[in-house]
Amino acid sequence: EQWLCARVPGKEMPDFSAFQLEGCKVLEYARHKRKLRLGALKGNAFTLVLREISDRRDVETRLQAIRDGGVPNYFGAQRFGIGGSNLQGALRWAQSNAPVRDRNKRSFWLSAARSALFNQIVHQRLKKPDFNQVVDGDALQLAGRGSWFVATSEELPELQRRVDEKELMITASLPGSGEWGTQRAALAFEQDAIAQETVLQSLLLREKVEASRRAMLLYPQQLSWNWWDDVTVELRFWLPAGSFATSVVRELINTMGDYAHIAE
Repeated sequence: EQWLCARVPGKEMPDFSAFQLEGCKVLEYARHKRKLRLGALKGNAFTLVLREISDRRDVETRLQAIRDGGVPNYFGAQRFGIGGSNLQGALRWAQSNAPVRDRNKRSFWLSAARSALFNQIVHQRLKKPDFNQVVDGDALQLAGRGSWFVATSEELPELQRRVDEKELMITASLPGSGEWGTQRAALAFEQDAIAQETVLQSLLLREKVEASRRAMLLYPQQLSWNWWDDVTVELRFWLPAGSFATSVVRELINTMGDYAHIAE
C-alpha cells in the first residue's frame, strides 16, 4: 500500500473509485490542504513473491544472512534511470558545461551522480574482509537517525561493540561540496575509492550539491518469509524511506559472489 498525491486545484473531487489499472486498487482517498512532498514518509512495507527459484536451500541461507547481517545499502538501478539514462545525462552535462534549466532533469541527474559515487565507495569498502570494522575517522550514525559523529582511535572498542549490536551504523559519503564527514584514515579511504570519478565529482562541486552521509548497510525490519512451494517464496519486510527493496532482492539472486555490478 502507498499514498499518492494528485494535484487538482479548484476542481471537484474526482471519482477515484472508477480508477482502473491492472494490478492496482484504490483503497481510500481524501482531499488534503497540502500536497504530499517527495520523501514525506517514514518508510515502506513490502510484500514480494519470488518465483522459479532454482535452489531453495541457497535462498534460505541468504535470507538468514540478510536477517543477521543486512545488505549493502546501495541505491537501486531505478535511481539511475532506464538504461542508466540519468547517469548518462549527468555525465553529458558535466562535460558540456551547458546550463540545464529543466528542474526535474537537474534533480534526477545530480541525484544519479551522487548515488553512483556512494555506491562505488560502498563497493570498495565491501571488498575488505573487515568492512564493518570501525576505523579511525569513520562517521557513525545512530540507527534510524540522520546525524552522525566521527570515531576516534580511543573509542574504537566501544564503538565497535555498538556497531555489532546494530545500535550504530557505519556511513558512507554522498559526495558534494563541503566536508564529507569522515576524517583521517576513513576520509582517505573514501577519497581514494572514487579518485577516478573526477567528472562526476566536479559536477557536484560546480552545482554546489552539499555533501551528506548514508548508512553503508541496510537491515530490513520485520523480515519474514513463507515458502509456497520449493520454487516460490513470499517475502515481507519494512524499509526506511530512501532505501531500495531491489537491493534486498539483489542479494538473494546475485550469483556473482560480489557487489560489483550495482556500483557500475
